[in-house]
Amino acid sequence: MSYDATLKELFQGLPLRLLEMLTGSCPSELLTVEYPAVRVRRPDLVARLANGRLYHLELQSGLDAEMDWRMLEYYLLLARQFDEPPLQQVLYVGTQRGLLAARIEQEALQFRYGVVDMRELEGALLLDSASLEDNLLAILCRLDDSRAAMRRILARIGGLPAKGAADALAKLMILSKLRGLTGLVVEEQRGMPIPIDSDILEHPLIRDLVLEREAQAAARAEARGEARGEARGEARGEARGEARGEARGEATLLRRLLERRFGALPEWALGRLESADTTALEAWGLRLIEAVTLEEVFQ
Repeated sequence: MSYDATLKELFQGLPLRLLEMLTGSCPSELLTVEYPAVRVRRPDLVARLANGRLYHLELQSGLDAEMDWRMLEYYLLLARQFDEPPLQQVLYVGTQRGLLAARIEQEALQFRYGVVDMRELEGALLLDSASLEDNLLAILCRLDDSRAAMRRILARIGGLPAKGAADALAKLMILSKLRGLTGLVVEEQRGMPIPIDSDILEHPLIRDLVLEREAQAAARAEARGEARGEARGEARGEARGEARGEARGEATLLRRLLERRFGALPEWALGRLESADTTALEAWGLRLIEAVTLEEVFQ
């Protein structure tokens, strides 16, 4: 899932404050661990803490009946490799209730590990961190004011270079979906001039955000044209003006997205955009998502 990939990438950047909250000690070294087998077994994070302890963390966004056995398997592999028992935790980032058992109790086997529900962690501590990874992960924690927190995170993202800002914004959108806050991201991001790199438009969440932002701008322009038409009292002209205004807004948006994807547009494509109605523009916009060439968009 996109959640898992995003979370693992953030933890590879070492959110120092969050790891200190989880373990009581900052990591001093990130350890590369991968176990070859019939299938590759790669723990989400293994680190050496400042207090010397070997630490293993697994991220979980859903309830997994096999988690207990997987943690035991990692325990045995890590203990054998490093010749010491690891401190183990599962960090649960999902929304379901009734967490993992976090133990195996059988006649000849007793095994336990720690489970932390991220909703119980104090998000304000991560917002205050100098680490961007901590800031982004704060959205999954307990927050007194989600809107204020989102503004702080977006302000931090807005100060990054274009590529870094777009990448961080994509991660924020993915994490926000876990907490049902994607609408809040879109709403608060509208007033912030965060640059959108062309590559990041391949991500559907970011593409939706851009479309939403620019559709709002087109709607405002259309509303201004409507107001002028009402003032002139030209009902029929107003309707035509609204349609033309809407088509121009959609054509401008589609042109910008096409240029980001394919570069400067040839004259024939510009002519098609200029003369198209809203129905054609919407169809081309949908084709843009999967089209490989410019010609495929307009076919």
